[in-house]
Amino acid sequence: MIQALLRMLRPRPAVAESSIELPPTDIALPNGRLTRPPSSHVLMLDIDGVLHPAQSGTLLYLPLLEAWLRKHTVIDVVISSNWKDSHFFDDLAELFSVDVRERVIGTTPTIEDADREQEILALVARYDIQRWVALDDKPEGFPTTADRHLIATDYFDGLTPEHLARAARALGL
Repeated sequence: MIQALLRMLRPRPAVAESSIELPPTDIALPNGRLTRPPSSHVLMLDIDGVLHPAQSGTLLYLPLLEAWLRKHTVIDVVISSNWKDSHFFDDLAELFSVDVRERVIGTTPTIEDADREQEILALVARYDIQRWVALDDKPEGFPTTADRHLIATDYFDGLTPEHLARAARALGL
């Protein structure tokens, strides 16, 4: 995990727009990509205010999330955090334990002037994802889907077991 954190300090190169058509297993949306089609249940994951309080960078609650994911093996993880804009996907995936990492399958696209919900909904539409939930600390970023799909954490407290229980219920697990 320390090596992944150190690699994140290196600058991320700008990605040029491409007119190349991507294969169906890759996402044809700006900047976002999935490594494979998602499973039947998807967790859209914010990092700051979820995996640790505020912007502490400690990933204090990552073990809690990983334990929950080990119990719910049908869930894939998509990073919806702003971290996707400043870190390589492989480095983000390496933050997770080896046994969970294979289920971290990509990031939502970054769409100019869009809120978090719009970026997630673009991915949901592209892959026809039926069962998804977002763990995020900013409910204002979810103006139309918060009541059905958002489990809002407190920015200064982060993730709790109750948030995960609510996420499981929202996914029908």
